[in-house]
Amino acid sequence: MSEVQIFAGASSTVMVLAYCAMGVIAVLGIFIVLYLGSRGSKKNAGMIDELVLDERQQNRDGYTGVADKSRFLGKAGVCVTDLRPAGTITVDGEPVDVVTEGNFVKQGTAVKVINVDGSRVLVRQI
Repeated sequence: MSEVQIFAGASSTVMVLAYCAMGVIAVLGIFIVLYLGSRGSKKNAGMIDELVLDERQQNRDGYTGVADKSRFLGKAGVCVTDLRPAGTITVDGEPVDVVTEGNFVKQGTAVKVINVDGSRVLVRQI
């Protein structure tokens, strides 16, 4: 609806008061936003402090995203499950989730770790 239809029977005094009220609400809203935004540390402004993560997780502090599996590179293992092409092998008694080069490898077959990229361990049938 347009303002003409809403205030069709209102006098000009009511219209002026309505516009003044809207202006006061807008100005108060701006001041509230500026006040809340200015509180807080110098690094982040006000309420943003609660939304922004200031700290980074470092490996030296014990945080790791992916377990280091490079120790398995070049080692031989035995398939615990069928590899189609993904599955599990054991290397030195430790289970490792692996992927083949695309070939199907049966359970109990000997394989060799040929590449480690992050958490992806690539094996080839021996």
